[in-house]
Amino acid sequence: MALALLPSLGYLATPASAETAGVKIWQPKDQAMTEGETTLDGDPADIYAACLDYPKWTEIFPDVAKVIVTSQHGVDARVTLVSPTGHRDNLHFHNQPAARLIYFEDTGNGGRAEVWAEIVFAPGEQAHTTKAHIKLYAEVHGLATLVVSESSLRKERETKIERDLTHIRAFFHRP
Repeated sequence: MALALLPSLGYLATPASAETAGVKIWQPKDQAMTEGETTLDGDPADIYAACLDYPKWTEIFPDVAKVIVTSQHGVDARVTLVSPTGHRDNLHFHNQPAARLIYFEDTGNGGRAEVWAEIVFAPGEQAHTTKAHIKLYAEVHGLATLVVSESSLRKERETKIERDLTHIRAFFHRP
């Protein structure tokens, strides 16, 4: 939602199935996935369009210091997100405008992990609101499984989604 948004997993976590400041996080049956959602001020089409403007991510997500768009053709894009510490996440986007869905996968992990995310912007319960829903899948492979436990990865996913939804919520907040 990198998703300085998602692939940079590495924070302390909050409990799953919790709601903090209007952000709800939960763990579905798939143990490598975490989901979360919040309600935003604004229409889904406008919010989706703003979030497709990748350079704007430096304004939406404080975890993104720089955005490098290396290619963009229709719904596909290759984007590198650079954190304030210099960490880089290389992402391949394949979006679905009809569903107002942003989909991306992390392509720079050397096969040590599979990381992808979906962010959907759907009409909210109230007029002129949007429900932002994130699915984050992250699973490590090979030797990485020796140093990264499923529980620590789950906590990282939960924290990442909570932070990103909190940032999106704050960016689109209308007092």
